[in-house]
Amino acid sequence: MSRFTDPIAGFGRTFARTAAGMTMDLASAAARAGEVAVDTVTGRDRGVGVLRVQVLILTDEAGTALSTPEQITPALTAADRILRAGTGVRVRVTGIRTIAEVPPAAALDPRANRGLVVDDILGRTEFYRRHLRDRDGPADPAFVGAPITVIVVREIAGHTTGCSLGISADWVITQASLYNAASENSYDETVLAHELGHALNLPHHRDRTNLMFPESSPPHRVRGTALSRWQRGVVQANRHVLPGGREPGRSGPASDLG
Repeated sequence: MSRFTDPIAGFGRTFARTAAGMTMDLASAAARAGEVAVDTVTGRDRGVGVLRVQVLILTDEAGTALSTPEQITPALTAADRILRAGTGVRVRVTGIRTIAEVPPAAALDPRANRGLVVDDILGRTEFYRRHLRDRDGPADPAFVGAPITVIVVREIAGHTTGCSLGISADWVITQASLYNAASENSYDETVLAHELGHALNLPHHRDRTNLMFPESSPPHRVRGTALSRWQRGVVQANRHVLPGGREPGRSGPASDLG
């Protein structure tokens, strides 16, 4: 019986996190709907919303960082541009940190999709969770406006370079090779934004020009970055997004990334 203890407890934790995320998203969506109604009546437009993002860079067995802030910044800038244009939400980077502690193999070279779900239930993602706390925010990540954490890992099993657990997690994983501009067959600035989209409850989209198209093959078949009107609504209603201030008339340009 004891061998089922950890999976059962892990499933319970995952279920609780999913339920909490869903509840907060529904509450955020309801609040957003009310604000839209008020804005419609008063003729006001909200300013640009804010999505807080932090990045954790893992190290390999030799203690060497898998990437650098300079390598990752272009993808963060691209995510800001894509989300700002498509959803009216800007990215504010709260920090890029390198984790000196050498991760276990399951965290350094994780599985994706169903494999990552199973590993999360079994507690194999605990290394990530121990380092999630945003230094600029409360200890509890379950609050409106909580940051999404992008974790840079060495290699993701299978034919994928990024993965998100969606509503049940406040973090996503991305493969280090994505950020190496010298490697044209792996460098792809859309993946980080795509995984943020999943963390903001966006499912895959069948249009290759859309950010949420499931495949992207650099350098010649990189997915597009378009987002539809309904995708804009989903993102703006998400618990991670801080609403913009309501201002008379059209809102002016948002401040720069960061």
